[in-house]
Amino acid sequence: MSFYEYWCEQYDPQPVGNVELNTEHVAQQSEWVVFFKLIAAVLMTAGLFWVPFHFLPLTGWHSVVVAVGIALIYVGLAFFFVPQANTDNMGWLGGMVDDPFHISDDWNRSLMFFHAVLGPGRFIAGTLLDVACLLGVTRSDPIPMSNEYYRQQMGYSEDYTTANATMTELPSEQEEIADSGMSREEANQQRYGLTSARFLINDDE
Repeated sequence: MSFYEYWCEQYDPQPVGNVELNTEHVAQQSEWVVFFKLIAAVLMTAGLFWVPFHFLPLTGWHSVVVAVGIALIYVGLAFFFVPQANTDNMGWLGGMVDDPFHISDDWNRSLMFFHAVLGPGRFIAGTLLDVACLLGVTRSDPIPMSNEYYRQQMGYSEDYTTANATMTELPSEQEEIADSGMSREEANQQRYGLTSARFLINDDE
């Protein structure tokens, strides 16, 4: 990164990713998948706990408490904050070479790096929620674009359904003009506010 890259970015901005705030989780329904995810999550959690416990200059229960706190903070951050890089702007040669004229590719590579770093924590958090949903402690968020998801987003009751919905056809432009008794020129002039509509659209001549 350099001031020159930042300066060039102001005159030729390139797309940059963002950090999404995640508050939803669609739980896994298969018990066997949750079981194998739980095994992997336990191993990840053990390694996540061992790293600060081993390297912190603390002893006894102080080291245990700090290691647990660091692990919980990491898992929480990984679940709620999801870095999403714009892979169309990663630099030259697919990100292998830095673009010396833009700083946005540096930001995208940083977002991709943090996305990978937070990946294990996001997996652990998702597995814990899967287990909680499987045991009935909490409920899974609905699958996007499902009827349940639509009801939740629109604030409808649970007995709301679109099974008996009907389509209402709007009257066509010709029917509106015929009912109003105006010519097409007058209708377009009233609709679009064109004082010179007769020079643009005039089907009466």
